[in-house]
Amino acid sequence: MSMSAFEAYREYVALKQHFTKAEYDYFKFKGKLKSVSPASFDKRNDKLFFQKLAKHDDPQGLIVSNLLRDKRLWIRDIAYSEVAEKTYRDWLKKQQSLMYVFKQELMALDSNFDSNFRVVGNHPGLMRLYLGKKISLETLVILVDLVGCMSYWARQLQYDPVAEEVLDTMKKYRPFLRYDRERAKSVVLDAFGVV
Repeated sequence: MSMSAFEAYREYVALKQHFTKAEYDYFKFKGKLKSVSPASFDKRNDKLFFQKLAKHDDPQGLIVSNLLRDKRLWIRDIAYSEVAEKTYRDWLKKQQSLMYVFKQELMALDSNFDSNFRVVGNHPGLMRLYLGKKISLETLVILVDLVGCMSYWARQLQYDPVAEEVLDTMKKYRPFLRYDRERAKSVVLDAFGVV
């Protein structure tokens, strides 16, 4: 299903707001914004970028994958960029083999499962693994979702700007990440004997 240049513009602005503004939730507001209208789109000088975006096979995936890489990206950094396309392809490949990637990345965790989630010092071990690029954002989000430690981390790390940025990204990305919860639990159970 292809979209119009205006629909691509609306999608881009809504997703950018979702990942950069605390008060905006793409899912709650169904991707709608009062400031986005055909009139506001007509005033833009960069319509060509939105026309290109509209022709992409997966405009939402292209935008989301690139905003996860850098929330400050503008449409010109996404629509005609080989880096953006590669970022999208890498992200899509990870989505398509999510449980395999998840299972492989579990090997980087401490063998004491609970210790990965405890806030000792500045960041929990699991967050340090993510920040050190030893595990992906997807693995981090799945594990935190399964264990339910997000509010604990938020309380413990509330004055840490790095941790707050990671927590915000996780919270904003979670609704876009589709995974089989029961299968993920089973993978964790096989690896650690707990969930």
